[in-house]
Amino acid sequence: MNTISKVTLFIVILEAIVIGWLVWDKFQQEEIIKETSTELVQVKSEKALIEEDLEAMQIQYDGLKTNNKELNQKLEIEKEKISEALRQLRGVKQTNYAKIKQLKDETETLKSIMKDFVKQIDKLNVENKKLHSENIEIKQNYDSVIAKTDSLNIVKDSLSNQIKIAKVLKAENISILIMNKRDKKTSKAKKLKKIKVCFTIDDNVLAKKGTRYAYIRIAAPDGIILMSDESGMFKYKNKEIAYSSKRELTYEGSKTNVCVFWTANAEQSEGRYDVDIFMDGNPIGEKQFILK
Repeated sequence: MNTISKVTLFIVILEAIVIGWLVWDKFQQEEIIKETSTELVQVKSEKALIEEDLEAMQIQYDGLKTNNKELNQKLEIEKEKISEALRQLRGVKQTNYAKIKQLKDETETLKSIMKDFVKQIDKLNVENKKLHSENIEIKQNYDSVIAKTDSLNIVKDSLSNQIKIAKVLKAENISILIMNKRDKKTSKAKKLKKIKVCFTIDDNVLAKKGTRYAYIRIAAPDGIILMSDESGMFKYKNKEIAYSSKRELTYEGSKTNVCVFWTANAEQSEGRYDVDIFMDGNPIGEKQFILK
């Protein structure tokens, strides 16, 4: 083989080698590009998943409610950490694999912490419901006791009122004698000089024993209370009212006869007169008479 042929053959072989190497290099470049693209897609997808996890945690934290002040402060701290992780994630480049990996690990830690908080809050809610039920039961028992107490107070008040009423004395066998100046019985208005009101205080073991006054009020036909030197004022229902005459007596719980006198100092008119008897601030009897 001559020299030219050898050179030509060498050149052909060299070109084949170069072409082969170029083909192989191109193939390698394409594989690298494919791998890089795949990694970028994976990283992009992983970054999106991390962002979804962080956003989901934000929503969950917003729904976590508790009355525990200390726990609420801890929840706010964790919410700030999630917001900071989101801020960093959205600012990191997709090619920064190390940072994305770091944020992924932090996200997992934050998820674990959040699960613990959820357990704590669930436990607190269960305990609060139990306490609420117990409080309702206690309140119901309290209301029941109050209702019973009120009922007992009503009964007590009723009994007290009944006793109070039972203690009130009553005047029986009331008689009225109209007398002239000779102490003789009369029914004439012009001759009236003295009125004698007699009655019997009934026996009452509940009534207070001792000295007290019996008051009589004699109302003329026009409603005016008859007054004289023995007249005055006494207390009835927190008011001072006039009495025509009074008599001091001692009452020991048994029947007691009493007579009260009123002396006229002027001529009286014809008509019906009303006599009311009082003792211990209570009306105990009444009767009427007519003057002609």
